[in-house]
Amino acid sequence: MLAIIRKELSQFFSSFLGLGIMTAFYVLMGIYLWWLDGNILDYGFAEMQVFFDLSPWFFLFFIPAISMRSFAEEFEMRTFDLLRTLPISLNSIVLGKLFATLILVIIILIPTAVFVYSIGQLGSPSGNFDASLIIGSYVGLVLLCSVFICLSTLASVLVSKQSLAFVIGLVFNFICWQGMQEIPALETWSVYAHYQQMSKGVIDGSSVLYFLGLGLLLSGLIRLRLDLKFA
Repeated sequence: MLAIIRKELSQFFSSFLGLGIMTAFYVLMGIYLWWLDGNILDYGFAEMQVFFDLSPWFFLFFIPAISMRSFAEEFEMRTFDLLRTLPISLNSIVLGKLFATLILVIIILIPTAVFVYSIGQLGSPSGNFDASLIIGSYVGLVLLCSVFICLSTLASVLVSKQSLAFVIGLVFNFICWQGMQEIPALETWSVYAHYQQMSKGVIDGSSVLYFLGLGLLLSGLIRLRLDLKFA
């Protein structure tokens, strides 16, 4: 599995797409946080609620762009059969690709600690901000991104064209993020509701189990699709 993770990370950082996604995230987030109307300075509080409200929308688009090549490229280039001949289980291949993308997301998020430092310096007195709120929000964002990763990878395993995998992954993520919100009976069970709960700084065990369980379910669907495809 470690070999798969290294392979995926190497391909991401050696491609213009990977560097472009990272650059676009930092530039767009900086513009929205510090310049456009409704930015952090307009709120007048040392908090990052604007960041955690906007980040899911950015990752909703960016993660399908990262994950679209996970399996679709392997199918298109006919390299997946070669990958299966290596001494590595199918479960390890799936988990390796999922964890590699999650590590990428975490790497992308690490430099955003600059934003935390900045609002800390703007607080009165300096360093006066709610650390537990920010930590809980980061945990919630990583868990949410893990669901987006599973959905986008599921889209990639369904088709053999990267562009189509991107579109399907985008649709899956949007339905998961906003679709359940539109159904009153499912609203309290939606991904959005659990993310908002954790964005308040409350690392609730039920929300953590919700995200982990949903991730496991989607991972199982990815494995089932591969079993059916190569049965």
